[in-house]
Amino acid sequence: MRVFAFREHRIGGTNFYRVNLADILELETIPEIEVDESAQPSTHARRLTVRGQGDQQLGPLDRILVVVSYATPEMDYFSPQARPFLQELVEHYHTAGVPLNGLYADEMHIQQNWGYGSHHDEGQFTFRYLTPNMAARFAELYGTEFKDFERFLVYFAYGQHGFLPSLEARLPAQHVLGESAEEIHQTFLLRRRYYDLLEGSVVELFAGAKRFAEKKYGHELEARAHATWAESPTCDSWQTGQLPGPPHHYEYTPDFWWSNTVHQAASACADYFAWNDFLTGGGNDHAEGGWSDRDYFGIALACSTGILNRTPYAYAAAWGLPGEAARRHQAVCDAFGASASHPFQAVQDSQHRDTDVLMLYPLSLVACEERFGSWMVQYGYANYVTPRKLLEQGHVGADGQIEMAGRKFGTLAVLFEPLPPAGLLDFLDQFASNGGKLIWSGPPPRVDFAGQPILARWLKLFGLKTVQFGVEGQIADGWQVQFSGTLSKVPAQTILTDFLVDRIYPVEPDAGAETIACVGPKILGTHRPTAKRGRATFLGFRPRDDQSASLGVEVRTWFEILLALGAYPSRGADKTGNDNPSVVSRTSPYLACRFPNGTTSLAAHYRTHAESWPGGFHRDAKQDQEILTRNPLPSASLELRDFLVNGQRVTYTGAFTVAFRLEGTDSLIAFAGHDCQKIAVDAREFVFASKPVSLAAWAPVLPQRRVRHLQRRATSSGPTAFVSATLGISSAYGMSRHSCVSDRPSISLSSTLSSFT
Repeated sequence: MRVFAFREHRIGGTNFYRVNLADILELETIPEIEVDESAQPSTHARRLTVRGQGDQQLGPLDRILVVVSYATPEMDYFSPQARPFLQELVEHYHTAGVPLNGLYADEMHIQQNWGYGSHHDEGQFTFRYLTPNMAARFAELYGTEFKDFERFLVYFAYGQHGFLPSLEARLPAQHVLGESAEEIHQTFLLRRRYYDLLEGSVVELFAGAKRFAEKKYGHELEARAHATWAESPTCDSWQTGQLPGPPHHYEYTPDFWWSNTVHQAASACADYFAWNDFLTGGGNDHAEGGWSDRDYFGIALACSTGILNRTPYAYAAAWGLPGEAARRHQAVCDAFGASASHPFQAVQDSQHRDTDVLMLYPLSLVACEERFGSWMVQYGYANYVTPRKLLEQGHVGADGQIEMAGRKFGTLAVLFEPLPPAGLLDFLDQFASNGGKLIWSGPPPRVDFAGQPILARWLKLFGLKTVQFGVEGQIADGWQVQFSGTLSKVPAQTILTDFLVDRIYPVEPDAGAETIACVGPKILGTHRPTAKRGRATFLGFRPRDDQSASLGVEVRTWFEILLALGAYPSRGADKTGNDNPSVVSRTSPYLACRFPNGTTSLAAHYRTHAESWPGGFHRDAKQDQEILTRNPLPSASLELRDFLVNGQRVTYTGAFTVAFRLEGTDSLIAFAGHDCQKIAVDAREFVFASKPVSLAAWAPVLPQRRVRHLQRRATSSGPTAFVSATLGISSAYGMSRHSCVSDRPSISLSSTLSSFT
């Protein structure tokens, strides 16, 4: 145990308390520590009471930080022996002749367990992973003063002012390095670098060991699962009284309590995209414990990690739901191509859906204030990527679009990025200057991850003169954002809370920047045209978007902004309406998706069906039926009549999900649908059954997936000859107008089959 004395000064009326680093002194007198041996129920925790006498020479230092280190039967992930140890472990298996086909990968745990909210002092999470080797590595990267990192834990202590005899005891207080905005951002950077070093090092350690094992065994090793055991928002906390929690988990409201992301970050598993280097596929478990992901955020995240994975196909799992509700979630997964069921995988070539918009996944929230986590908005009609992965795997193409993992994105939206990695502003500038649509929401950055000041350059990129706010934005809860100019058709948005995520950031625009959003007289939004019809848009607030209508009314500010800025271009020549699948999804009863191979998928929305069930894994069928009788699911029917989507007009009757793909105009070469018998695309009707069947599906087998079969052929003389033939299962449905029977190998299903080979 070590005890550090310090002094704090509250900065104005903020939640920040300045602590001078030079004034943090370690007490020489070793205090007494008393252990209450009566363990707390279920957690086995023991209360520690520390007693001691302060040193007289400390003078005005009137606060202490107690750092208690404890040993665990766990690896020091920063030890120089960690990598050799893992490689030697692999060597033992290989030498013993043990065949490895995969590695356990589900839910990374660094010193943590299942207690989402039970490792707290005065209501705040107080555990951090730290070893002497980690401190030495941090000092090597960022300065010798960090070699004794434990004294810097003063700047990780959050909200622990319960001893104060005033209302300040209730503040979510933070200790910071100084009073200026730059010094406060340096504090954020300190925390961000800590979390980044921890997770990045752990991931690389095990990803490196996996690569070593694959080289040793000569084949790829499966590591199929997801990164964390406590997703945000699924396992975050809201004060909902006796009401069930999951229906509230779609929006930041005053009853939001705490995010578990700080728990994940301290356990090295908050960054799904970093763990994508180790995992196979890179899925997630967001829709668990009864939360059904009605905004499709977890499903969109699966598509996002999936395309970047070495095995480019991820899942979005769901459990804790009644069976019928879970089937609706799977129907949407089928439409997205997020570990779709087999018939839809075949039509989509086991790929994820395409989208026009890319959003930067917010990893810095927990470094700026640990109460918040890894989401600013739950938006299903975009892909997500971290800034680092964008710089690693993306580039700006000749047409001004971002090209990444074989996909193209014409719009890039920043959700919350006050500490961008070095090089990100260069990338954004290049993107906007070459015709891309760039949107920055939230706080402007003052320093980048390398610690270099970048505010002046950022202002120039967005056509701004100055920022018009103090340290971390201004409180504006209850006010409305009013839109104008380019965004004049966007409905006003109410700001819900005084939280960090809902602060506003007024600015002064420079000449050539259009004002597009205001709160009262304060300018919060600007729009600047760039070269080649590009644009740079700044939004100094959090655009909300909640298709689940969890607060009683659907809010779609992000969607309306993206639509107004041209982020979702129409897919076809028909000008009677925008048929972009994302637009169709937000303006019709149906979810729509497009795929790289030309497939179009549609599913019945379940987005407004509020969770009203217990979230246990094992279900009581009778209880679930009673719950759904009181809270019936919306219709799963698909009733399409000249429905314009993805450049095609579709007429179709079915249920749950349908996916189809044409070759030219006359050949329906791939199809999957429930409770159906025909489909018409662009006035051409394809009939495949005399009456509706529960499931009909077929798809051509990709050349690289066709099985080669050796067929024996008898000859009149000489040795037996063998010839190679390609095998496939052909569809044999009769067609009244246009046959779908192809001369290529295909996979087909009828209502009598539950799976295919």
